[in-house]
Amino acid sequence: MRLSYILPRFVFLALVWAFFFFAFDPVLKWGLRKSMEKAAGARVEIAGLKTSFLHPSFRMTGVSVGSAEEEYKNAVEFSELSFRIAGAPLLEKKFIVDEALLAGLKFGTPRSRSARLPLAPKEEPSKFAAELKTEALNFTADRLGDAKADASADYKIEPASLASVKVYEELQAKYEEQYAALSQKADFAEYRTRLDDLKARWAEAEKESDILKKAKKLAPLQKDVKKLTEDFKNDRKMIEDASAALTEGLKAADEARRKDIESAMARMKMPSLDTQSLARMLVGPAIASKTQSALKWLAVVRRHMPENSQKKVLKAEAERGRVVSFPKENAYPSFLIRKMAVSGEFGLDAPLDFSGSIEGITTQPQIYGKPLTASIKGAKAGRALDFRAVLDNTGTVMKGDLNLKYSGMPMTGMALGNPASIGASVAGGAGRFDGTLSMTGENLKGDALFRIEGAKVTPQADNIKFAPLKTAVTNSMSGLSSVSMGVKIGGTIGEPSLTLTTDLAEKLAGAFRGAFGSELAKARAQAQEQVDAAIKPYKSKLDSLVGSRRKELQDKLDASQKSVSGGGDALLESMKEKAAPAGLPIPGAGKVKLPKLKF
Repeated sequence: MRLSYILPRFVFLALVWAFFFFAFDPVLKWGLRKSMEKAAGARVEIAGLKTSFLHPSFRMTGVSVGSAEEEYKNAVEFSELSFRIAGAPLLEKKFIVDEALLAGLKFGTPRSRSARLPLAPKEEPSKFAAELKTEALNFTADRLGDAKADASADYKIEPASLASVKVYEELQAKYEEQYAALSQKADFAEYRTRLDDLKARWAEAEKESDILKKAKKLAPLQKDVKKLTEDFKNDRKMIEDASAALTEGLKAADEARRKDIESAMARMKMPSLDTQSLARMLVGPAIASKTQSALKWLAVVRRHMPENSQKKVLKAEAERGRVVSFPKENAYPSFLIRKMAVSGEFGLDAPLDFSGSIEGITTQPQIYGKPLTASIKGAKAGRALDFRAVLDNTGTVMKGDLNLKYSGMPMTGMALGNPASIGASVAGGAGRFDGTLSMTGENLKGDALFRIEGAKVTPQADNIKFAPLKTAVTNSMSGLSSVSMGVKIGGTIGEPSLTLTTDLAEKLAGAFRGAFGSELAKARAQAQEQVDAAIKPYKSKLDSLVGSRRKELQDKLDASQKSVSGGGDALLESMKEKAAPAGLPIPGAGKVKLPKLKF
């Protein structure tokens, strides 16, 4: 064989080998780092990365992911991520890992280098976090210390300034638009067209004199009639559910009304007795940043979770034609880690060792057929950590359940409230957290309780000018050794809603009542009366609109029920009465019997 034939091929193979030996790992390391920085919004460092092709494996060490909120902190870091890839599935371009290792996992660790990316804009707080902090800052000392007697006598409310008025106007426009769409669908013109087609097919079948041919036409006709009535019932339920869901918007109006009353109280220089407002002022800032961080990472996970693979297949087939795939005994997803062992430390001052596993990490959960599950536990010197999670994306909608329990956590210090008005510092003691969170698609539902026992609570009321109130506030929190805070989460990942509670709110409300006497009740009653009078025309108009539109929609549904569902039932009955007496076989009524012939 000639050298001119062998040499170019040898050089090509040598270049390929040199690339994978010298350049593949650095290129992969750079690509992973950039991808992780894009997801985290902060700087990422990777100390080492090593791959092997002879025995397919991957090992990444010394990884730290910076925090986008805190410049000199890591959101997460780990010392090693390693796994081996099964050889046989690689022939089908499938990356299957039976066992992986994630070791040295830590959260919130300090870093010497800034985590902020060059030219990257500073991450703005989420809408709900900004609202919580604004409410706390607006609860100023001036509101608590200025004029007390008859502060509300001359105060007047302008309707244009009320948030609830704007909400009612927006709801009215929204109702008009959505009810118009529902009303059009409630006509069910499509179903009447389908019913007319079925009647025409039945009339044609009645003309058929051959019994067997007639039966052949009636079999699919009966199925189509039943499907028509079933589809109609399902769509009617969907419309009724959508109509009922529109009333949920009224909750936003009630919340806006509450805030308008509190805003009026603030302008009257009167403190609020509403425990929800007090709770948001006291624990809102402390909870906002942690909740924002948790929901941010949940959004990252949700964004990178694979979509329903069946939808992607159908979309691709629509573009290039139908591909028929025959099932295999062992079908692999494109990427799968069956089980990953996890270990690390939780906490910084007195770290708690934990270990556990994550199973079912895959890009194609519908093919794998099992949900992603995680179980992590740790216990040490009176402390206990228990985390469990299930993310099921095997169906058309992703569902998830997360449970976290952490007891005996050491507390170094926590600041509550707004030092410019009312606050408290909590030092020492031990904390216990118990929380659950469920997710269906984008919708969230969660409940969490955090309680600190054996602590020292120091009230901060130096900026309150009104002496009786300052004394009452100080006395209400002095001597406390425990604090509890609760959070209920609703809404969606993009727009979460939080309901906050704390036992300190009740104590503050009692202090306000004691210091201000009947003046508070008088001011609140006047504020509520003025707000209700201002929004009454808008509320009445919306109530009338909802009532009339709902009746109109119900009348259309009833009329469609009579013509479509009733027409389908009548058609089935007619088929039964006219076909059965002649001995015509109807599906489910028997089989055709052929005569016996003798030879």
